[in-house]
Amino acid sequence: MVYNTQHPMRSFLLLALTLLLPFTHLRAQLLAGEVPDGTMAYQVGIDLSLTTSFSADSADLEFDCDDFMDGWARLYRGAPEVDAPNFAMLDFLDDNVEVCMDMTSGFAQRPKYHAFGEPLDCSGDFEWQLADELYLGDYGGFGFIGPWEVDSLYIAYRQGGAMGWILLSFELSGETVDLQIHELLSLCQLTNGMEEGTATATLTLYPNPGNGGPIRVESNTPLQGIELLDATGRLIAQYGGNTRTIEAPGSSGSYLLRATHADGRRSVLRFVQQ
Repeated sequence: MVYNTQHPMRSFLLLALTLLLPFTHLRAQLLAGEVPDGTMAYQVGIDLSLTTSFSADSADLEFDCDDFMDGWARLYRGAPEVDAPNFAMLDFLDDNVEVCMDMTSGFAQRPKYHAFGEPLDCSGDFEWQLADELYLGDYGGFGFIGPWEVDSLYIAYRQGGAMGWILLSFELSGETVDLQIHELLSLCQLTNGMEEGTATATLTLYPNPGNGGPIRVESNTPLQGIELLDATGRLIAQYGGNTRTIEAPGSSGSYLLRATHADGRRSVLRFVQQ
């Protein structure tokens, strides 16, 4: 090893930066199960189960709180003793969603799985790739290589500058095959006053958390309308005009309030009903 004896302080600083940079990167990396400020994870509750050969089931998925289906979870049961496998997969409708996927699996895209608290990095044999049909796992048949069992692990996905995770489980080798999507970190931002247009319009709710009484909506600009959505993005109430007071949801939990301002801009807030 050759030391720079002419600039000892420079050598010390370079060594310090070399040691510090990986730590800084690790701390900045989103962790599996982490919910950063301004984002929201919600319970998905998808539970697909099949016992009949050559059958299928599916359920819609919503990633970005825009009231439109963004993909779906699919489960198939074949006949593993012949050449038709059981498999679980995700389909993405948007053409700009990327998933951390295996580069060595051949014809089937397969995600990298993470345990709770692990950094959602995409390294080794994995790269961020545009997702279409994402095989989660399979069992049986010819050319299918698994995995066939996953218990509460996370996969990472991203769109633009936003990153999320999906917590899921599946079992594909028994008499009953199943797929569960437990929880999902959405790609919509939920901080107070978050605008989809410019940042001049502001919106606040009172009280928040709510206690079952009316919700007061305060805006510094006129409003065209207000929409109240549940944590999955499903519309549950809609108000037209410059409404400033709305009814509280009937059940406790987390909700989204989306307001359209008179100039067309939008604000999305998170509301919690106790």
